[in-house]
Amino acid sequence: MKDEKSRYILHWIGQLSKIRPELGNFAICPYASKSNFAIIDEKLCQIVPNADYDVIIYVVEDNISKNFLYDAVDDYNRNYSDYKFIADHGKTKTYIQGIQTSNGKYNLVLCQPRKELTEARKKLSKTDYYKYWDKSYLKEVLEEDYSIVNMNLKQNLDK
Repeated sequence: MKDEKSRYILHWIGQLSKIRPELGNFAICPYASKSNFAIIDEKLCQIVPNADYDVIIYVVEDNISKNFLYDAVDDYNRNYSDYKFIADHGKTKTYIQGIQTSNGKYNLVLCQPRKELTEARKKLSKTDYYKYWDKSYLKEVLEEDYSIVNMNLKQNLDK
């Protein structure tokens, strides 16, 4: 899929992978550029996890409301406990330290194995990576991993 959508998403991945002085010389997503990923055009109702990739970026229909997308992703997370689904609605803009983290154009669903994602988050929590995040955004993004990450962050502060 080397169309305009793919080019846009590949550019976004490049932006997520850039080292940012505002983030303590971390990238928004330190693992993005090195992961084995696929970009797949798919209907939201037909997403199926695939263990062959670290991350699958599903580009879903443009005409889906934010609430519908987030509700569908919640359903996927309940039905596929070994995977983590993350919604990125095209009209929603999210930021860390003023740097946009969302793609800002397409409705996406990211799917990755839950165990690997949690392990990556644990590793990052032992660094200063999360120090730059707004606490409410951190809770929103990490969801069930928040308590694990927060525990490591508190241990880092005590050192």
